[in-house]
Amino acid sequence: MKPQFHPPKFRPFWKSIELTHRFYQITGGYQFLLEGLKKLGIGIALFIALFIALQTWVFDFRALTESVTEQFSWGVVIVFQFLSEVITGVISPELFIIWAKSTPYPWLTLFSLATASYLGGVVSYLIGYHLHRFPRIHRWIDHRMAKQKDQLRRFGGLLIFLAALTPLPFPPVCTLAGAVGFKWRWFLKVALVRYLRFAIYAALLFGVYA
Repeated sequence: MKPQFHPPKFRPFWKSIELTHRFYQITGGYQFLLEGLKKLGIGIALFIALFIALQTWVFDFRALTESVTEQFSWGVVIVFQFLSEVITGVISPELFIIWAKSTPYPWLTLFSLATASYLGGVVSYLIGYHLHRFPRIHRWIDHRMAKQKDQLRRFGGLLIFLAALTPLPFPPVCTLAGAVGFKWRWFLKVALVRYLRFAIYAALLFGVYA
């Protein structure tokens, strides 16, 4: 007797949306998203206020960024930003956005910076995926990032979305996503929100820095 062939079940798109909506209602995902967006608004307001204060009373950002542009090539700064976005995010992306304004093609530079940041997140994911196989690293992540790990398991892509968009640390969340085995293809899609983060900040900073 030949084995029967059962075609894979197809879930309509609207059904997937309904299930996701129901899941976030139960787990508190929408409240988590709202809190993250509030932090984004507060973070933008504080950063702009700090930038204006420093520009007015402390030092000239224009002279600083022009000095960086003169001393270092465009590619060196982009690579440096990429390296800073791997695992730790040691330098705030906003500083690179301010620098982009002083380059001959600000928006092209901004796109390159966003791409470097996105690829830094991808590398962080792969590092987390491979390092989590080591027991000592496994225990360290479980101990130091227990809260984020719980949020990632509860909310999935929402945490990556907020980390890419808000002041939440993006590289560590990417590392954690790789460590817990978050789906690769979904990570690549959700992490694209990083481009939106750069565009939002640039739209505001370029106006202030005009």
